[in-house]
Amino acid sequence: MMENTVMLLIIVPILFSLLFVALPKSLYKYLAWAFFIIGVALSVNLVLDGTGVVQIGEPNFAMFENIVLVLEVLVILFILAVSAKYKNWPTLGLGIISAALFAYTFTNVPGAEGASFNIDQFSQIMILIVNIVGTAIILFATGYMDEYEEHRHLHRQKTFYFTMSFFLAAMNGLVMADTLGWLFLFWELTTLCSFVLISYNMDEEGINNGFRALALNLVGGIALSIGIILLATKYEISTLSGIGTYAGTDAAAMAAVALPVALLCIGGFAKSAQMPFQSWLLGAMVAPTPVSALLHSSTMVNAGVFLVVKLVPAFAGSSLGTAIAVYGSFTFVMCSALALSQRNAKRVLAYSTIANLGLIIASAGIGTPLAVAAAIMLILFHAISKALLFLCTGEIEHTIGSRDIEDMSGLINKAPLLTTLAALGMVSMLLPPFGVLLTKWVSMEAASSNPVVIVFLILGSALTTVYYAKWLGTILSSSMDKNAVPHKKPETYFPLSFLGLAIVATSIFVFSIYSYFIKPQVEILLKTAPVISGQAGQFTSEIGAFAYAAIFVVLALAVLIYLATKNMFTPRTTSYYMCGENNLEKDRLMFRNGLCSYEKSSVSNIYLQNTFGESKLTTLGYAISIILIVIALAGGVGL
Repeated sequence: MMENTVMLLIIVPILFSLLFVALPKSLYKYLAWAFFIIGVALSVNLVLDGTGVVQIGEPNFAMFENIVLVLEVLVILFILAVSAKYKNWPTLGLGIISAALFAYTFTNVPGAEGASFNIDQFSQIMILIVNIVGTAIILFATGYMDEYEEHRHLHRQKTFYFTMSFFLAAMNGLVMADTLGWLFLFWELTTLCSFVLISYNMDEEGINNGFRALALNLVGGIALSIGIILLATKYEISTLSGIGTYAGTDAAAMAAVALPVALLCIGGFAKSAQMPFQSWLLGAMVAPTPVSALLHSSTMVNAGVFLVVKLVPAFAGSSLGTAIAVYGSFTFVMCSALALSQRNAKRVLAYSTIANLGLIIASAGIGTPLAVAAAIMLILFHAISKALLFLCTGEIEHTIGSRDIEDMSGLINKAPLLTTLAALGMVSMLLPPFGVLLTKWVSMEAASSNPVVIVFLILGSALTTVYYAKWLGTILSSSMDKNAVPHKKPETYFPLSFLGLAIVATSIFVFSIYSYFIKPQVEILLKTAPVISGQAGQFTSEIGAFAYAAIFVVLALAVLIYLATKNMFTPRTTSYYMCGENNLEKDRLMFRNGLCSYEKSSVSNIYLQNTFGESKLTTLGYAISIILIVIALAGGVGL
């Protein structure tokens, strides 16, 4: 039964990708609904099937292995062809290196006699994220893409839906595959899909950013490929689970595989857009919003942290693990600071995504059971909250014609439901009892033994609070526009509301999620797991306790009080007064300043560009992150 579900999770998204190409656009909404329902059913069914290993042996293995080889060749040929077509020589050079590594692998690495899919609790979590959040994003796209393409005079939705669906198939394969050769194929397929989606608009900006994503992910793919070759030729390790098994035998074995493990982690850093690879994810903002949501929440970037967490048994408690913890925490604080200086909502979310993935990597590097539990939990909670925020940002842009946070003042008047959902997404990233905050709490306590990491995590968390609080205050503020027409777009509100409910539901059932998914997975990785529970309404763990249930009660009462009293008071009508002489010149609110000259009045948040701007911090971030990666590699070769 499990074998059938595993195969269907790869085959069904491919089938839907072909249906989106073959059928007319008028049927896309029905296809998306069917995809969403089937995706939910298959992912839940995989969880109900339990855990286990699906072996692919003869006679099927030979057929599947040939398909894998053909697909790998096609991926390389596509990269070479598109790089030559657009004369992107750096990407062409990386493609040639990838081709050479593939040829070396094919001729020198011993062939496997079988392949396997390892379905553990972590894979189940990832499958739920990909197939529930991912298909909800595609469902949202059916109410979004028509307007998006109309503004840009595009007619490429067949390409869009084909690639989005195929992307989910590749991600499903990636998080289930245990055989490293097959995992690498799915890894490269996600890279290829991201290039197509980022360059979707087919303008110069889109194509350039698509190639940036392709090049940086090829760098990560090359590191991953070299690591796989070393594991196969030196240690006869051909599976992801086999790395942890080998390294767990003794300290000497862990030190022996440190270099290939470090290379695999670098592949994960690139896929998760950690510094110095972060520019590809920022460039991905030029793509349609559903692409941003898919890449940054449920698929692409999660593949990198998934791999790093899976490798925890191979570096937990080692110098490599410490280097990874410092590296991830540095990315967390640096990108949180960069987010503080951004007015573009998508860039805020992009930096926030990179930062939170850095927190996950830092937790994995710490390597204690408590930290690893926090890392896996954060992957789940962050994926849901960030998917909602990206989709809300896209809908806000269609509502007001801008993604500038300062233009969102008074959004609560124009689109109350949309604003409420966006506010829920932001609050879920900031406050208890929502899952992201709980996992950050656990991560910081787990890092308390490393003074560098804990300082970075505290600073990054504080900066996160500032940039989300600014944005939240802006969208909830009142507007001078008293004649705002409420925004209604029911075709996009179902997936948005669904994700909002998912945030609340996962936070309420966080302890059940921990007991069913997280605790057994941590025991698999580290042979022991921390005690985290919600007995008697208390959040209780190794780090202490607080009244978890009481916070939910207070939040519920606050919502009920607001709903009961919102129409009881009549807002006062006031005029606006500014110090100095007011002047309504040409319908612009002006005032005379202390130098007796007129200035246009403006109210905005502070973005501290001179302190935290990209021009101030990016070069520094590149330099330090590269040094930390070199330190990790040096530890891998025993220097």
